This record gives sequence, C-alpha cells and structure tokens, in this order.
Amino acid sequence: MLVAAGVAALATACAERTTIETFPPHHRIRPLQHGVFLPHGPQDGPAFTTLIGAAPQWMLLFRDWTHESPPLGALEAVRAQGATPVLTWEPWYAPPVDTAPADAAHQPAFALSRMLAGDHDHRIRTWAGALASWGHDVVLRFAHEMNGDWYPWGSGLQGNTAEQYVRAWHHVHDLFAAAGAANVRWCWAPNIPAPGAGTDTARLADFFPGDDVVDLLGIDGYNWGFPAPPLAWTAPAELFGPSLAELRGLGTRLPIVVTETASAEGDVSGHAKADWITQLFDHLTRQGDVWAVIWFHERKERDWRVDSSAAARTAYRHAVAKLS
Repeated sequence: MLVAAGVAALATACAERTTIETFPPHHRIRPLQHGVFLPHGPQDGPAFTTLIGAAPQWMLLFRDWTHESPPLGALEAVRAQGATPVLTWEPWYAPPVDTAPADAAHQPAFALSRMLAGDHDHRIRTWAGALASWGHDVVLRFAHEMNGDWYPWGSGLQGNTAEQYVRAWHHVHDLFAAAGAANVRWCWAPNIPAPGAGTDTARLADFFPGDDVVDLLGIDGYNWGFPAPPLAWTAPAELFGPSLAELRGLGTRLPIVVTETASAEGDVSGHAKADWITQLFDHLTRQGDVWAVIWFHERKERDWRVDSSAAARTAYRHAVAKLS
C-alpha cells in the first residue's frame, strides 16, 4: 500500500462509485500535502528531502510515447520513499528540451483524430496491461494541458477539438478498464486559462471528460514573472483563483491537486519569489478542496527551482514545516 494517505482514501472512493457520498470529502480532513517534480527522477528524492527539510508526499514523473512500457522501476522508487506517484503520460515524441523546434507540437501522428482511429491502441493496451499487472496505486495524468497550444493534442492544433479530446480520454480509459487496471487513478489537468499566453479561452468544462472517468482534478500554473502581460508577475490567489472557481463549477466533489507550479525570481522591486512561495502555501491551505501542491523543481524556461535563491529556499522550508 502507498504510504500517502491521499491516494489510499482516493482508491477506496474510486472503487465505490455508486453515490456522491462515496467520493472523497470535498473539504480535506488532513493538512495540505506537498510534492515535487525532480528532473532526474526519484533518485534525487533524498537530496530534495534534505534541501527542504521534509519528504515530498507526491512525486511527479513524465513519460512520452517513445516509451513502450511504463517506468515500473521509477514508480517503485517513488513508493519506497513513501510518496504518491503521479505519472504524466504524454501522447507524442517529446523533443529534447534545449533543441525543441518552434513547431514541435506539429506531430500529425498524435492528432486526436489518429488516437480515435485506433492508431495507438497497441501501445495503450501495453501500458494498461503492465500497470494492471504491477498492481499498485498510481495517478495517471494523461494528455495534460489540453487547453494549451504546445502539445500535439492541444486545442486548435492539427484539427483537434475539445469534443475530440473528451472522446479520446474515454477511448483510452475504456482500454485501461478492459485490461483490469483498476489501480490507475485518472488525473485530468488543464493549464490555467491565460488569454494571449497560448491557452484556449474556452471553458474548462468543455474539455472535462466527466467524473465517471476522472478521479482527480489537476491544474497547472506558473508565475513567469515577466515585466508585462500575459506572463507578468502574478500573485498566487490571482493566478489560481479563477481556475479553481471553474473546477468547482464542474459540479463534482472530486479533490483538486495543483499538479505543476513554480515561480521565477522577481526582476523588479516588490516581486520576491520567497514572498510568492509563502503566499502560495497560505492561499492553498485555505482552499479546503485542494489536497496537494506539486512544485516543478527544474531550471528550464526560468529558474523554477526551490533553491534559486537562499531566500526562496528558506521560505519553502518554512512553508512546508507549517503543513505538519
């Protein structure tokens, strides 16, 4: 069994989908949990624990469709550290981060129409069977940020529509169900809608597959900290407030997880990453339906790392310590 209590409760709830009362409590009865994405994977978990003074309770992984089978060794390593594995499953061939071409999302083989046509059923069945045989609980974050324009399954790209996305989700979910993969918990995770920032301004509800095939509501959002919109410095409440309202407007009682977030260091006076971290945890702690927040600990487009500065690291350590 996973040590993390969140997935244990979720597993029970998902196994008994008979009435609304069997879902997890809309307002959590335990402290907000924290998690992390580590670019080198769970092997860096102990070092991150030392860095922040507490073991992460959720651990985010990424795999694209160049991988013919799921990373069972990495999932076991996450479990061994007492964390909940969140496996982001991306239906494309991900280019190297440093050399990604501008048209990287143009991969016709991974248009939603091709998924619906059954082109990838063999791979989907292979993954489903492997995870079912493995047998332990895993959160599968399939085709995330579907309302953005940076992935082949994104809205408006390659003829993709929100309606196709919903059908593709059901198609993949049905193949997993046929394989007996009842240990898979499905996480639907859009990006925060940001007009002008590459996200579709359609309602998140248009992309939602339904609470009969979703177990967790995810949301991704970053404080890019640029001088001007649409990616200007944004306080946590302003960044996540509208999207959390949209998720609640879906009418489900599913728990919410901030599946990716981080902040850049501020470039102007009054924009301090350390303050942003404190505000983030304070804000999410007050959201009774948000179970966890997962920090993207990598230097990528910006220096998102917890320890991009001594002040940021100190703020993160203090924020996490207050959760216990």
